[in-house]
Amino acid sequence: MEFSYVPPERISGNTAFVSDEDEQKHLARALRKKPGDSVHFVDGEGWVYNGVLVRMKPEIEIEILDRRRHREAESAEVTLAPSLLKGTRLDLVVEKTTELGVSAIVPMRSARTVAGGGEQGGQRLERWRRIALSAMKQSLRARLPRIEPVMTLEDIVDTASSYDLALIAWEEERVRNPDLATELDAETKRVLLMIGPEGGFAPEEIAMAREAGIQTVSLGRARLRSDTAAIAGLTLLMAAMDTP
Repeated sequence: MEFSYVPPERISGNTAFVSDEDEQKHLARALRKKPGDSVHFVDGEGWVYNGVLVRMKPEIEIEILDRRRHREAESAEVTLAPSLLKGTRLDLVVEKTTELGVSAIVPMRSARTVAGGGEQGGQRLERWRRIALSAMKQSLRARLPRIEPVMTLEDIVDTASSYDLALIAWEEERVRNPDLATELDAETKRVLLMIGPEGGFAPEEIAMAREAGIQTVSLGRARLRSDTAAIAGLTLLMAAMDTP
């Protein structure tokens, strides 16, 4: 099975329309779909659809036969706030954490962030969103992560109260517990995980986070690169939450 993607606003009743050119090319050329063929697609909000392709032009029309809620849609939503990284290293973070089931990614700028220059913000966002879409389909996920504009650490800390559990990875945390979700329970619906830059978080940033109720956690004894820490931290968190 291979999923295509149709955004919710292009689904009406029992009909879905594929207007995105890349999706149209993928169905018509890569998958060689034609009228009468079955199609499986997701809407990025946790629903999986089965349908039949009705027509190819002027836009692809799909008759929906049934839909079901994907198992991941019932799990807690995890927002990852990774530090901005130099080059394309954050591309890998977006791809792999999407495969792992992250719900949202908020690129973060902190005191020791050294990434700068390169593409403009809008261009980076568009690239990360394309990467997330491709990774969602490849991994047969049904929830498309929201890729938010870059925020400062201070602004992210200010949002901590909107989460049921907020965590910040810190290399100086002495309690090394691989279970990052020790306070997770059935009522936990939204979780935040913050990952710092190569130089780590400044002491005053950790103090600010703790004052806002964000818990410091350890990712182990090894000194990890920031991109590795983001992927490893999310993996540990998902395992602790037993997220599909």
